[in-house]
Amino acid sequence: MELKYRPDIDGLRTIAVGAVVLFHLKSIGFDGGYVGVDIFFVISGYLITGNILRDIAQNRFSFGEFYVRRARRILPALTTTIMLTFAVGVLWLPPDSLRQLSKEATHGLLSISNIQYWREANQYFAPTSEQLGLLHLWSLSLEEQFYLVNPLFIVLLSRTRHVMPGIAIAGVISLIATVAWAPRDPGAVFFLMPFRVFEFAIGALAILLERRLTTSSRGRLAIVLIGYLVLSSSIFALGHYQTYAGLAAIPACLATAAIIAANCPFRLLTNSLALGVGRASYPLYLVHWPVIFFSRFIFGGSASTMVGVTAQLLIMGTLTTFIHIAVEQPLRRLQGSRWRQGVELATVILACAALTHLTFKADGARWRLPPAELARLDLQSFGMNSCVPEGERRCAFGDLTGKRSLELLGDSYVQQYVAAFDDPLKARGIRGNTSTVGGCPMLIRVTLPGPRAKECADLRDSELARIKASPADFVVIGQAWHIYIDRADEANERTQRKIVQDGLSATIHFLSRPGRRFLVIGDQVRPVNCVFDRMRMLPGPLWHAPPQPCESVPKQEALAAASATDGMLSAALQLDANAELIRPSEVYCDQGCPVVAEGVWLFMDPGHFTIAGSQRMGREAHAVIERFLSTRQ
Repeated sequence: MELKYRPDIDGLRTIAVGAVVLFHLKSIGFDGGYVGVDIFFVISGYLITGNILRDIAQNRFSFGEFYVRRARRILPALTTTIMLTFAVGVLWLPPDSLRQLSKEATHGLLSISNIQYWREANQYFAPTSEQLGLLHLWSLSLEEQFYLVNPLFIVLLSRTRHVMPGIAIAGVISLIATVAWAPRDPGAVFFLMPFRVFEFAIGALAILLERRLTTSSRGRLAIVLIGYLVLSSSIFALGHYQTYAGLAAIPACLATAAIIAANCPFRLLTNSLALGVGRASYPLYLVHWPVIFFSRFIFGGSASTMVGVTAQLLIMGTLTTFIHIAVEQPLRRLQGSRWRQGVELATVILACAALTHLTFKADGARWRLPPAELARLDLQSFGMNSCVPEGERRCAFGDLTGKRSLELLGDSYVQQYVAAFDDPLKARGIRGNTSTVGGCPMLIRVTLPGPRAKECADLRDSELARIKASPADFVVIGQAWHIYIDRADEANERTQRKIVQDGLSATIHFLSRPGRRFLVIGDQVRPVNCVFDRMRMLPGPLWHAPPQPCESVPKQEALAAASATDGMLSAALQLDANAELIRPSEVYCDQGCPVVAEGVWLFMDPGHFTIAGSQRMGREAHAVIERFLSTRQ
C-alpha cells in the first residue's frame, strides 16, 4: 500500500526549515533553531524506512530503483544551488575565499561535506561558520550517507523478521556512542553519520508507534499538541541554554516522532501557505545559507537590518520558487531508464566537481584581480605566507641557499615572524626554517589539553630533536603565551605561569650549544577590542562593503597587558647570557599600536600579523634583529 499524502509532515517540514532559516538570520528567540535539522532527520528516518518496508512487503524493492529515485529527488536541486553559489563566488569573493568555497562545492557535490568540516573543525586557522558559504550542506551529505547504507541494513533485517528491534538496537548503540564520544571529539559527534543514526532510528520507530497507537482522535490531538509544545520549547526556550552533544536533540526528535505517529493534522500548520513552504522546504534549505552568506559579505552590517533581512527573505523565496518549479518538480517526474538517468546525473556532477576542484587547485582564480589588488591581497595574508613549503610540515625563508641557518620554534605566534626576518636573513645569506603546524606549545613539559594533546606532544618532541641536531646558529622562540598561561582562577594561573617559565628555561638549556644564540619574542600585541572580518578585509573582483577599521591600541595599554608575561619571560632568561627577550609592545608601537595603515590591515585577527604587520615589526625591530644576527660567541 502506498503512503498517503501527509499534510502534517509538510507542516513539520515548515517548522524545521523556518527554524533553521531564522536561526541563521540570528532572529531573536530562535537560539534553538538548529533543531530543525534534527526534525528533518527524524522525518527522513520515518519516510525512507517506511518506503523500503512497503516495497519489501510487496516484493518490489530494488536497490537500483531506490538510489535513482533518491538521486532524482536530491541531486538536481543540490547541483543547481552549488553551481549558482560557485558562480556568485567567482564574481565577488577574494581568491582565498573562493578557494575555500570551491573546496566546499566539490565536497558538497560528492556528498562528503560533513567529513570535510569534521576534519577541519580542530585546525588552528579553521574558517568560522560565517566564512563557509556551503556549510549547511553537511546535513545533506550526512543524510545521503544514511540513504546509502539504510536500504542494505533494512533488507538484511527483513530476512530475520526483527526489523524494528534491529533498528532500535542500532539507535541505542548510536546514542551511547554519541554520549561517550562527545567529550573527546564534539566535532565528530556533530558532523558524522554514525552519531546521528539514533535520530533516523527514532523516526523509523514512529512507524511501529503509529501502528500500535489506539487512542481516540482527542488523544491523538493531545499527543500532537504536546509534541508541538516540546518542539516550541526546544526552539524558543531551551536553545539559548543548550550546547549540542547529542542529548540536546532528543526532546525535539521524540516530539517529532510522536507528532508523526499520531497522524492528526493540526490546522494551524496545514493551511495552504504552510503546506507550500513545507513542499518547497528542500530548495529553501538549499538556498537560504548562500543568500545569508553573500548578503553579509557584500553588504556587511546592512544585511542584519530590517530592510536587509526582508530583502534576503525575498531573494530566498524567489530562488526557492525557481528551483522548485524549474528544477525539482520536472526532474522528479522524469521517466525513462533508471540506469541512463543515473549515468547522466553522475556525469553532470563529476563535470561540476572537476570545475570546482580546478578552481581550488588554481588558488581561487587569482587572475580575477588586477596587479595592484593582488599586491594588497598578499600584504594582508598571514605573516608566514612568504615562506617556501618543504616536506610535510616545514617551510624555509630567507636565503634558501645560505650556509648558516636560523630556526623559528613555536606555534603560529612565532611563525608570523617569517616576513619580519625574511629580508634580514637574505641580506646576511642565512636560511630560515620553521614548522608549519600551529596551535601547539613547543616547550619542554608544557602540554596542551584537549583532542590535539598527543599530536602536539609528538610535534614538540620531533621539532626539539630536529633543532638540537641542526647546525643553526640562531633560534627564535615564540608562543601564544597567554593561551598556555591563562587559567580560570588566580592560583592555577600562577602555577601554569611557573610551568611555562621553567619549560622555557629547560628548552633553551636542552637546545644550547657553543655559538648558538636565542631570541625570545614576548607577549604579542593583541587588539582584542577590534572586530576582524577576515573575508571582507580582502579585495575581491566586485565591490563589497569594507569592514570597519580598528583604532590603534594605546601603547601604555599594550605594555600593561604584556607586563606580567614579559616579566615572567625575562625571569626565565636572566641567567642565560646567550638569550635575550624582545618585547613586541615596546618595539612595534609608537604612540599607539596600529591595526590598519594606509588601508592595509596589519593584523589578520586579534593575535596574528599579516605580512604587512610582520614587515612593520621587522622594520621597527631592525636594531634588535641586526644585533642578534651579528652576535657570534
